[in-house]
Amino acid sequence: MSRPSTAEPRRTTVAIRRLIDARDIKVVYQPIVDLKTKKIFAYEALVRSQSSEFDSPMALFAAAVQHQCTGELGRIIREMAVLGCPSWPLFLNIHPAELNDKFVVQPDDPIFRHTEDVYLEITEGVPLSHFRLCQSILREVRGRGVYLVVDDLGAGYSNLRYIADLEPRVVKLDRDLVAGLRKGDSRMFKLVSAIVVLCRELSALVVAEGIETVEELEAVQEAGAKFGQGYLLARPAFPPPAISWPASVARPSVVRAAAATGGHRKRP
Repeated sequence: MSRPSTAEPRRTTVAIRRLIDARDIKVVYQPIVDLKTKKIFAYEALVRSQSSEFDSPMALFAAAVQHQCTGELGRIIREMAVLGCPSWPLFLNIHPAELNDKFVVQPDDPIFRHTEDVYLEITEGVPLSHFRLCQSILREVRGRGVYLVVDDLGAGYSNLRYIADLEPRVVKLDRDLVAGLRKGDSRMFKLVSAIVVLCRELSALVVAEGIETVEELEAVQEAGAKFGQGYLLARPAFPPPAISWPASVARPSVVRAAAATGGHRKRP
């Protein structure tokens, strides 16, 4: 049997280093929309690799984790995100591996130069080995006016204790909970409605992610979600895009609409 080739790891090392040194990435933005006012509340910054070596953000961060440069990459992304969207609140994704490097707590991190609110998204499936570190770091940055978002609730781990222990300002429902959702008495609609109520009772606002159809939009409105995000409203783009609200969307029931809080762009 032949020995495993070392060419692939070496090639990846060179590629990720070259990408970071040349900043061969771009940031696009997708609106997070207030479902009551139909206005943009904030933008989520999303990274895109411009290198043929990495065909997705997942591949890019997998290489960064492997070569221990996740913190460096994350800081570059945050800097580009802040520069590209200076006038709106920003949702910024933090990879769990970045917590080890502690770049995000440094006083000169780009998030502390942003004049609008900053929301750091931590996936709901953050490894338990990082959980205490995550709590410690988030406690520190929250003291400087940065909010926490628990992302992807309903995907993978689905551990509701994260919401109780991390005390996020915002919870994002995973696309798996939103896909195909319709108003009515279905078990899935009841589940989503119950999750929204639970989050509200824990003082967390809810963003429904991955809205792609009018039916899904109407359903998450009826379920009481405060915010929505997805291709139906706007695709990720640069510069930060406007939204396109579907003309055919029915008004949510008075009871559900009244349960939503405020309509302010900053500090909901």
